[in-house]
Amino acid sequence: MPEQVLLLTVEEGPSGPAAPAPRVGSPTKVFRPWSPEQAALLPASKRDYLGEGHLAVFLRELIEHVDLRPILDAYVEDRGQPPYNPRMMTGLLLYAYSQGITSSRQIERRCGEDLAFMYLTADARPDHDTICTFRRQHLVAFEALFLETLRLAQVAGVLRLGRIALDGTKIRANASKHKAMSYQRMPEREAALQAEVQRLLVEAEALDRAEDERYGRGRRGDELPPDLQDAATRRQRLREAKARLEAERKRELAAAKQTRVEQIQAAKGALEAQARQQAVAAGKDPATAQPEAKAQRNFTDPDSRIMKTPEGFQQCYNAQVAVDARSQLIVAGDVVAAPNDKQQLEPMVAQVLTKVGVPDGVIADSGYFSEANVRALQEREGAPIEAHIAVERDRHGAPPTGPPRGRIPAGLSVPERMRRTLRTKRGRTIYARRKCTVEPVIGQIKGRGFRRFSLRGLGRVQGEFRLVCAVHNLLKLWRAGVGALIRAGAQRRLAYA
Repeated sequence: MPEQVLLLTVEEGPSGPAAPAPRVGSPTKVFRPWSPEQAALLPASKRDYLGEGHLAVFLRELIEHVDLRPILDAYVEDRGQPPYNPRMMTGLLLYAYSQGITSSRQIERRCGEDLAFMYLTADARPDHDTICTFRRQHLVAFEALFLETLRLAQVAGVLRLGRIALDGTKIRANASKHKAMSYQRMPEREAALQAEVQRLLVEAEALDRAEDERYGRGRRGDELPPDLQDAATRRQRLREAKARLEAERKRELAAAKQTRVEQIQAAKGALEAQARQQAVAAGKDPATAQPEAKAQRNFTDPDSRIMKTPEGFQQCYNAQVAVDARSQLIVAGDVVAAPNDKQQLEPMVAQVLTKVGVPDGVIADSGYFSEANVRALQEREGAPIEAHIAVERDRHGAPPTGPPRGRIPAGLSVPERMRRTLRTKRGRTIYARRKCTVEPVIGQIKGRGFRRFSLRGLGRVQGEFRLVCAVHNLLKLWRAGVGALIRAGAQRRLAYA
């Protein structure tokens, strides 16, 4: 057998094989230059850093083509300090909401830290009060801005109205549910507060009478003569001053509780007035109308309501959207205080008809179904609208029913006819478009961080939600490459209706 030759010899030390030498960086390695404090010889362009395809660049170019007369008409006074340019403020709000930033203080901070914000504001730094005031002052103009996004989509060929899908989602109000009270609890709480107010006032009067008997009327009791300098007298005077402060504190507390009583009375009166209005609408006697015992009224935002959400019951508004099935553009949006969607189908379809025209059909879940809603669409004068509305919610995991066979039986009711329509192959295909049309849009809105309104009151949250809808449509247009159309110089100038 041939002798084997050793390929490698390892010398062993006293404790075994020698450890590998520690890794050492190369002393001649060259790195790229890094000088964060280096001043530029020429001012750099923020647009060059962002790039032509950046959303901030798209929004700035878009604002130049939008007629902002609804906002500019609000500035009627020539005197005073010049305000910020409305185009700059509008672009700032649009970009902030697209990034999920709705807090005016956070927007102010980004104007000094974020390059895109600094580009849109041209290094201006409006404070949070200015941002909040501008947003609140021009809520009506945001509706016109939302219409402009639809017109731009039509001009660019992105929006070709086909079928629309409706859905609603609960968005939290800028109020705590713990600040709400039911109609049943209001009289009890009002009586308790009234009794507490009377008790505090009686105690304060008792303290005043005791001091009047001791010092006389018109005297505070802390007028120390020069000869009263010993510590015992001073301690007595401090105790008496503490008693006077206690009486004043009781009066202040009584005034605060009286204000709470007035709030409860106003909320109670509002619920009763609402009950009378509902009775008149239903053809009943308003004199006998009473609110439901569980009817809620929030003291922070009276227009909001307690609604059921995946996180439990919260103080919310019900946001409604109608979405085009081809482009996922929002063609109508609204906010209501009613938790139920059934009464919202006709108003939403009416918005679509006004804004963009007659859709090919309407798709909605079971929350919108009623015989009146189906008849309103299918028996519409001029051009009936095909409806695919679920009659009831399908049980999760239940196998789908087979398609109907034979001719349509005579005498079917509206719900039976709708069930049969949705069981057909064509009906299932059309209704399946709902989950990939309107549900992703709601998910995208909430995914950008809009889960709570910043403003209070139904009118204000409606304006804020129109701004959110406009931002969603602009993001869709930006991703569709409409910015190239704007840079090419579209001849048709956009204008508000």
